[in-house]
Amino acid sequence: MKTSVRDPGKQATNSEPCADSDSSEQIKSAKQIASWLAANFSSLRKRQRRLKTLKEFGPMKYTEDMAIADLTSISVNTGSDKVQTSGISKVPERVALMLSSGYVEKMQENMNQDYEDLCEELEYVSWQLDIIDAAMEERMTERQRVIFRWVYLEKMSLRYIHDNLMPEVSRFTLSSILEKAVTMVSVEVAYRRQNTTKKKYLDQLTTEVAKEGDRNETDGKSRNRITGRRTRSA
Repeated sequence: MKTSVRDPGKQATNSEPCADSDSSEQIKSAKQIASWLAANFSSLRKRQRRLKTLKEFGPMKYTEDMAIADLTSISVNTGSDKVQTSGISKVPERVALMLSSGYVEKMQENMNQDYEDLCEELEYVSWQLDIIDAAMEERMTERQRVIFRWVYLEKMSLRYIHDNLMPEVSRFTLSSILEKAVTMVSVEVAYRRQNTTKKKYLDQLTTEVAKEGDRNETDGKSRNRITGRRTRSA
């Protein structure tokens, strides 16, 4: 399992980020990111596997035969619109013109860029998973790790865990253990914020999670208006 290399003198303990070192806004952000990562743990794993498979194939090679097939199909399926815009009425002549103008090379550049984007996405997803893996390996207790995996990776409910796997542990205790496990993820996020070499990824994730939170809050308010429900004031 890939984990981050740490300076023992700076390694965080199994507690929430300290307000002396982080602002309250940073702590809130770390908790939001941790909750998001936990909720998306299973989907991130699947996404990583899919991207790794696609990466193994390498960038697609675009040939002249593929270009001819594509251009002929486009011309036939869209009628004469594309032919008229080029001022050429015959399909073979139009295809020949496109080929001579560097169509194959342009398409190959697009496919190469798509592959680079795929590799970048894989690195980003793997970085997100590394935060979870590091928190599980270095910060969670064995019980926290097991329950975290059961709930967020294997999608088991706390009721199922209590009824079938840990009947000796109350659901309240299970919920408390799970909450502490997610807190360990937020500790890892806070650590990365101070020690990361992937600042662009952390900034991107922070923005994405914040936007999703704002969107969910707006949707919740809209549903309350539609159903006539009122939110209670504290």
